[in-house]
Amino acid sequence: MENPKKQGAFEKVEAFIRKTLVPIANKVDSNPYLTAIKKGMVVMTPVLLLGSIAAIFPSIPEFIKTPGVASWFENYGYIFGIISKVSLGLVGLYAVLAISYFLSEHYKLYTVGSMMLSAIAFLIVAMDVDDNGNIVASYLDSKGLFTAIFVAIISVKLYQFFTKHKLVIKMPEGVPDFVSSSFELITPTAAIGVLFIVIRAVTDSLSGGFLLPQVIMDVLAPAIGSLDSLWIIYFVLALRLVFWFFGIHSAVLSPILSPIAVQYLSENIAAHEAGEPLQHVITNGTLSAFANFSGSGVTIGLVLAMLISKSLRYKKVGAVALLPSLFGINEPVLFGVPIILNPVLMIPFIFGGALVGMFPMICMKLGLLNFPIFDPPYVPVFMEGFLTGFDWRAIIIQVIQVAMSFGLYLPFFKVLEKQELEREALLEAEKANSVISDDDEQYLTDIDF
Repeated sequence: MENPKKQGAFEKVEAFIRKTLVPIANKVDSNPYLTAIKKGMVVMTPVLLLGSIAAIFPSIPEFIKTPGVASWFENYGYIFGIISKVSLGLVGLYAVLAISYFLSEHYKLYTVGSMMLSAIAFLIVAMDVDDNGNIVASYLDSKGLFTAIFVAIISVKLYQFFTKHKLVIKMPEGVPDFVSSSFELITPTAAIGVLFIVIRAVTDSLSGGFLLPQVIMDVLAPAIGSLDSLWIIYFVLALRLVFWFFGIHSAVLSPILSPIAVQYLSENIAAHEAGEPLQHVITNGTLSAFANFSGSGVTIGLVLAMLISKSLRYKKVGAVALLPSLFGINEPVLFGVPIILNPVLMIPFIFGGALVGMFPMICMKLGLLNFPIFDPPYVPVFMEGFLTGFDWRAIIIQVIQVAMSFGLYLPFFKVLEKQELEREALLEAEKANSVISDDDEQYLTDIDF
């Protein structure tokens, strides 16, 4: 029997969370700007994957030491540098295109036109030329990512303003749509061009020659850099699990986390290519491979506990949940146990799950695990952890995560198991005392009254 005081305390916490966090989460999830950012970052996955592969391949001669391999890389290794430049080196440009696409789609604007306007605006404030007239693309990479977000939003909103207030050139009926849409872009293009030229000039004069991306990076540096702090990492991971515990997908935080994770990965890859020390532990790859190892809250230990349970129900849930857990999917656990809104599992899931999830990040900080340079595609656990930094020690650390998860969830699961065994025993007793046989009960159930 559960303590009424504890239950009352849990209900108070639940009510507080639902009153504060849930409305915020709903607003974030329905916000068109944040939704566009979230979708835009997801679209960037192939770009990051390509850039990561390009950074990894030049290391092959270190492992395969044959004259043929060395000769090939000596002659053609530059190809991977090109791939890196056209992927990670232009990630800011790709971001402004992706975000403007989804935002313009929301406002039912001409998407191709919106992408073009945003790209023009971004290049005006982020691109430079040297004394010889050559393009300097230093801020078209991850350093321009946050500038890309702001530029995409401003450009699309300005385009929407012009269309909403009929400040565009309208062609007569019968003119093909693509022609009409092109003429519609003339006035917003002029306005956006003037606006961002002015922004460029003002930024240049006030900052002493710095471009807008550098200014924004300097302003946001404390906030962006703080995500590498273990205390902040723990808070972020715990917050994600709080959302999950109350039935809200942690993706509501991705508009904030994803741009930073993309920038961190890009900087790690750049440092790896330059032979410099890597600095960042948080990437989308480490969040997926380690923080969400076997699913949100690292629930593999709970699955194992259920597999050896004396309870028939929990044993079945564990058997169903095992295979999905090996692919990082734990919805059968979240909803089958359930974990969501279960006061018994609140502490291990939120606070313990965050700690077990960040354990590999702690190991990275201590030099016991390579820093991430790759966001793996959808692969099973252990393999995903290995691929983030191509470090075999990741497998050992994830085995430790399994042991930590098991030790964390087992005592709390025993409470649930005891309650379930009492319930199952009561049902068996009722069944044994029933004067109606199983066949008769089934017959009565099948009768259509």
